[in-house]
Order: sequence, then structure tokens, then C-alpha cells
Amino acid sequence: MDINMIVVGYDGSDGSERAIDAALTVLNDGGTVHLVSAYDAPSARQVKDAYASVPAELTSAIDLMSGPRSKLEEAARLVADKGHTVVQHFIDDDPASAILDIADQVGAAMVVVGSRGLGRASKVLRGSVSTKIAHHAHIDFMVIH
Repeated sequence: MDINMIVVGYDGSDGSERAIDAALTVLNDGGTVHLVSAYDAPSARQVKDAYASVPAELTSAIDLMSGPRSKLEEAARLVADKGHTVVQHFIDDDPASAILDIADQVGAAMVVVGSRGLGRASKVLRGSVSTKIAHHAHIDFMVIH
């Protein structure tokens, strides 16, 4: 298989770390990895609660997405250090949709995601990213447990 471009779903979990490692084992030398980290933007209530606990003169320094964004940046550095081109995508969207949309936009040959091992109730209520990708992907995909 000739793979020059891979999209990897990344959320900072152990499964997503393993997904990066697996993607790099099948990616051609010098290939490109598109790391996709999708999130649900904080609700107005979450923002209000966060700001309520901080003095007014400091509220401009609050960035509720700095944690997830910094994890993505760290993962990108690790991929780049292994000699691959890396593009970061930090998207406010459903994770499966974001991953598949980026894969389509960039013409990726494969999508790789980790499995978080959701319990039965969570899978029923929310579904899993890997299941959604399995049902909707038009390209090869790999799920890492």
C-alpha cells in the first residue's frame, strides 16, 4: 500500500497516541499526517462559570481550549520530529464528522483513530467515533485498541 497522506483523530487519550504510532508505521517516508482534534465548544454556562471564579482584570487571559490545543501541538511536534510533515486541525465539530471532512478535503489515503473503550451505555447514547467512521468512510481506516 502506498500511503503518502493520513488523517489521524487525536484527543490526547492513550488510544489516540497509539493511533499516531500506528499511522507512522504505514505512512511512506516524508508523508503527511493531518492531526484532527475536534471538540465541543464550551457552552455559555461553562464560560460564565469559568469567568465567575476569576477576577475581572484577569478574564481576558482565560482560554478554555488551551489544554486541548496544547496537547495537539505537542503531538504535532512528535510527528514532525520523526521526519513527517504535519498539519494541525483544531475544529469545533463532531469528531467523526471533522475527521472524515478533513480526510475528504486533503485527499487522504487512510484514516486512523484510537478506540477509547466507551462503556455500553455511552456507546448507545453517544455512539463512538470509530463506529461512525466505519459506517461513513470512503477510504481505508484503522482503529487502534
